[in-house]
Amino acid sequence: MKFPDMVQGENGLLVELRCNSTFNEQIFTDITDYLNKHLSEWKANGSIPVADTVALFNLIDELAGGNRFLNEETALRIEDAALEIQEIISELET
Repeated sequence: MKFPDMVQGENGLLVELRCNSTFNEQIFTDITDYLNKHLSEWKANGSIPVADTVALFNLIDELAGGNRFLNEETALRIEDAALEIQEIISELET
């Protein structure tokens, strides 16, 4: 599955959050695995492909925005996920 599809595709993480109010751990693991796998390549190239960048912006925006309609457990998991994504992306600076 392509990264943008993992994030915002028909069966992506953000659709699960919006439509089902659930945080899909497997999709999130796939997302973090993808990011970690491509981090050194992106760092070496000095850039992230546009499609991946747009998906990342949407992912971070959605996760950081939270949702007052989610249960507390899901909301806390989303906060943790946002921090985890930010930590991974921060590796590009080192």
